[in-house]
Amino acid sequence: MMNKTTNLLLPKELELLRFEIENTLLSSMIITPYKHSTTLTESKFAGVPYLPYYQTYPKDITGEPMRLLAQINFAEMPPLRDFPTQGILQFYISSNIFVNADHYHEDIFQQFYKIRFYPTVNSEVAMPVQEFITYSKDWFPIHQELALQFRPSQEPVSALDYRAIRYLPNLIPSQVDIDLQEIYLQHFLGAGAKIGGYGYFLENDIRHESKLLQRYDVLLLQIDSNDELGIMWADSGVGKFFINREKLLQKDFSDILFQWEHY
Repeated sequence: MMNKTTNLLLPKELELLRFEIENTLLSSMIITPYKHSTTLTESKFAGVPYLPYYQTYPKDITGEPMRLLAQINFAEMPPLRDFPTQGILQFYISSNIFVNADHYHEDIFQQFYKIRFYPTVNSEVAMPVQEFITYSKDWFPIHQELALQFRPSQEPVSALDYRAIRYLPNLIPSQVDIDLQEIYLQHFLGAGAKIGGYGYFLENDIRHESKLLQRYDVLLLQIDSNDELGIMWADSGVGKFFINREKLLQKDFSDILFQWEHY
């Protein structure tokens, strides 16, 4: 939780709950992708990753080269509480995550995705890796390289986050004529591309029933489908990566929950 802000826009029906809702505010970094080419070290969705010559290109457990989903250069981003202020964080995924995934997929083993963090960045030791990304990309959720802009924000708990019921018990449907839960759902889904804040869930938050998964309490990255920009997870889905706050503070990205779902 964080310091209250008083400029949170609320629909008038939810004004009664302003104090409780503002109590749930978390810092987040809203990401606005746009069509533009990037250098090897710049933040991006898709495109060519920064890869120092001493590193192998990431492959999945079957030996298939993965593709860069996102690269975040923290030095280009305004500071965000608990997150690094420099270094490059990369997210790779394999086409195999889309095999046999009906509506929903979760994984903590990094067999078909890979997270890499380079605490220091030296573009002189980087090598171009174009040859790895020339194979078929029909399956890939991002259809072209996108540069990223960052904007700090604060957001209240998203409607389907497993903590919403605990944080906002008064949203539970009562005998009142207005359905506050429905109104909250319309305004605070947590959709979009971002780092930090709360996740956007199409169904229910998978962490709800699982003490194991509740360890992953920080949204590390969310990428939502966006037709105009050519971002599409199967049928209008969303991809999310979560991390434990202690691990994040230690800059240890070896233990990550990856989840993607679609309609």
